[in-house]
Amino acid sequence: MPKLAKDNFDYAEKSGELEAILQRLQGGDIQLDEATKLYEQGVKLADEIEAYLKQAENTVRKHTASE
Repeated sequence: MPKLAKDNFDYAEKSGELEAILQRLQGGDIQLDEATKLYEQGVKLADEIEAYLKQAENTVRKHTASE
């Protein structure tokens, strides 16, 4: 999982990019090479989003555990 600086990560932007990729892939009107590139970009974005959400979850757990 990639390490992310929370200050530089825009969840809404990354989610929008991933949604756009999914829509292009589901459209079915693209060449195999482009579909492969989009798939790879989508996997990378999904990994970044997952890492960000795990960091956020850990932060929340840390703060709620100390209460």
